[in-house]
Amino acid sequence: MAIVLFPAILSLATPARAHYQQGQRDCANLRATVLQLVGDWSKTMLFASRDMDQNGWLDANVANGAFKDVQIAIMHFDYAYEAVPETRQACRELAFQFGMKLGTYIEEVMATGTRPARGIAGW
Repeated sequence: MAIVLFPAILSLATPARAHYQQGQRDCANLRATVLQLVGDWSKTMLFASRDMDQNGWLDANVANGAFKDVQIAIMHFDYAYEAVPETRQACRELAFQFGMKLGTYIEEVMATGTRPARGIAGW
C-alpha cells in the first residue's frame, strides 16, 4: 500500500521550470518527504518485531538487520542527493527511485519475514 501512495506524493511537485533557489527548495522538500516516508515505513517494520511489541510477529533479528540496511541506504541516498543537479526533475527522479526501492525492500521484509538476499540493490 505504501508503494501505491508514494508516486502520488511525489506528483504534488509541479513540473514547471523553477529558478535555481526554487529548485533548491523543491529538492529539499522532496528529500524531506521521502526520508519521512522511509522513516515511517521503517518504524512500522520495527514495531512488527518482538523487540517493540509483545505481540509482534516479525523476528527481532530480521527487523534490526533490515533497519540497518535502510540506514545504510539512506546514507547512500544523501550522498547521491548532494551530487544531483538541484532541479525539480533530477531530484524527483532520485527521490522516486530511492523511495520505490526502499518501499519494496521494507514491504518484502514485512511480507516474508526475512531479509532479501540481494539486500537493497543500488543503494
